Amino acid sequence: MTLSEDQVTQLLNDGIVCIGCGARFQSTKRGVPGYLNEHKLRSYLSSLNSVDDPINLLCERCFKLKNYNQIEPVAFDSDHFQKILTSISDKKALVLYLVDLFDVGGSMINGLTRFIGNNPVVLVGNKFDILPKSVKKNKIANWLTKEAKNEGIKVLKTVVLSADKGDSGQYLLEEISDYIDEYEEIFVVGVTNVGKSTLINQIIKQISGRGSVITTSRFPGTTLDKIEIPLTEKTRVIDTPGIIHDSQMAHFIDSKDFKYLLPNKEVKAGTLQLSKGQAIFLAGLGWIDFLNKSKISVTAYFENNIELHRGKIENAEKLFSSQAGRLLKPTVLKEYRELEKKEIKLKANQDFAIAGLGWFTFHDSAPICFHLPKGLAFSVRQAEI
Repeated sequence: MTLSEDQVTQLLNDGIVCIGCGARFQSTKRGVPGYLNEHKLRSYLSSLNSVDDPINLLCERCFKLKNYNQIEPVAFDSDHFQKILTSISDKKALVLYLVDLFDVGGSMINGLTRFIGNNPVVLVGNKFDILPKSVKKNKIANWLTKEAKNEGIKVLKTVVLSADKGDSGQYLLEEISDYIDEYEEIFVVGVTNVGKSTLINQIIKQISGRGSVITTSRFPGTTLDKIEIPLTEKTRVIDTPGIIHDSQMAHFIDSKDFKYLLPNKEVKAGTLQLSKGQAIFLAGLGWIDFLNKSKISVTAYFENNIELHRGKIENAEKLFSSQAGRLLKPTVLKEYRELEKKEIKLKANQDFAIAGLGWFTFHDSAPICFHLPKGLAFSVRQAEI
């Protein structure tokens, strides 16, 4: 027995949501979250045997994302995402706060406690498999805990993992098992593209044996509203939209070049010996003048396809203006080619990290002058590795 037209209409009036992004289905405004052609939507619903049947349906945006790797812009701004996160502060909940171990500064949420109140935090460092194999989990966990403390975040526990690995769901559940029964809601929060939905898909697989049900992609801004997944009879896990950080490098380049920013395998670090008067070009994304008076040593951690070109400071500006997009690839979009210039000094055992791109570890103290797109975030921190 299939549903009648009245039952289908009632379901639509009650509101049903896309299993991929959590947006409520609608058929009136294409380009707005939850859009699906009315004929397709009604046809699917009418094929159900009961109004209580699970609705495993994707909106047009999620369908294209899942099957064709195509992302479409949506009519939500960061204020919408922030309002969703702010509601956490009114609840008694556990917060799983995901950060990207390859982009820690760029993936931290400024003023997190503003959104989550006094709720306890388990800090989850994702993409551990991207770091060199010689790095130990406990060392990274200790370093990450200190970085969070510097941001005013006190954590119950720090967990380091790789969300796209098959045992990550089981591993995380074991690590937080002492806290699960204390809370009815466990919120997963983080910036876009940090791996929240990937991790929750692994949790779903662990507790139910089902495959991925939440849309994931290499593009920022996939989950548009809260998605709730039962964990136990008492507790549910809630995936939230990512806060969009427009100060990450991904917002300064063409989407076809995202592959240069998002490593999917171990990053091969390279150590450079730099003499006085040398500059390093970060492909066509900008460059750094090294103002040291003697030879220094730095180690570079960037996606393996990013080419670092060495040159002379006096020729740097001319080379960049003539070769960005040619010899120097990938490059920033034309509207960001006018670079900001700033001079800072790094100490030995400090990182100069560029949001959404990578970092240099300084083994000797040295002043530098960087030339990067205006608005791109950077940070100076104790060495991560």
